[in-house]
Amino acid sequence: MHQLIASFLFQNKTCPLPGLGTLYISTGNSEANFSNKSFSAPSTTITFENKENDAGSFLDYVAAKTNQTVLQSIETLSQFCKGLKSSTIANNPATLHGVGEFFSDASGNIQFKSNQLPAVFLQPVIAERVIHPQAEHTILVGDKETTNTVMTEYYTEVPVKKNRWWIWSVVLGAIALLAILIYYNSTSANAMLGNCISIQ
Repeated sequence: MHQLIASFLFQNKTCPLPGLGTLYISTGNSEANFSNKSFSAPSTTITFENKENDAGSFLDYVAAKTNQTVLQSIETLSQFCKGLKSSTIANNPATLHGVGEFFSDASGNIQFKSNQLPAVFLQPVIAERVIHPQAEHTILVGDKETTNTVMTEYYTEVPVKKNRWWIWSVVLGAIALLAILIYYNSTSANAMLGNCISIQ
């Protein structure tokens, strides 16, 4: 019965124990460890309430696993729970293997102390970041929804092919100006205005 209670509890997060109460599993939050690129396992605790819940699904589970009828499983479970309760009332802790231990406090109320889960169930999960550079996804820019490809095109500078035709025109103009200056320097200053003959 110990194994059946433990397996049903871990599968369904709750397990009713007729005449005793109900066991619950509560799961805490996982924590991210960015330096190790991992997520720690969420903390899990088993709690006990004296309030009884409907045990129909658990009785069906016990009947299926033990090849008994539902009436036989009711009797088996009732005897087991009575044994736990009577042991606890007599100030003898009653151990539920793999789950925890029932005991009575100073007022005679039944209390429960859960077992520490095995470390194999609390292994961290490695979280490597996967980047798909070609995948398109929507992003929110300010109050406008757009896609990553549109934003990539927006911020990518298109190299402008510079037109340098004016350099050649400046060079040719400078050569022409130089040729004109050389021409005028090689002729006499008076010949600039036409054919001149000196009169004596």
